[in-house]
Amino acid sequence: MVDIGRELQVAINTGKVVIGFEETKKAVLAGTPKMVILAANAPRWARDDIEYYARLAGIPVFLFPGSSIELGAAAKRPHRIMAIAVIDPGQSEILKLVEHA
Repeated sequence: MVDIGRELQVAINTGKVVIGFEETKKAVLAGTPKMVILAANAPRWARDDIEYYARLAGIPVFLFPGSSIELGAAAKRPHRIMAIAVIDPGQSEILKLVEHA
């Protein structure tokens, strides 16, 4: 099993990651992410919005099993994070999350 927190940290440190709903939505509309991570407690409207555009672009969406506070902690950020777009995974194996989902 892939350790979500560790792989997210490796992706942030060695790859390119976009954090936040608006930035993630812009990236999905541009079709650049390899995957999108959404917090489990993301509002329904935000989740539907991201999932719709990601489906159109063929981008896999991973539902983080924790809240936005826990996703922020996993990313080592002092705030809540609703959405993360992984543009380049770097040396991480975070893309394996969508294979297991």
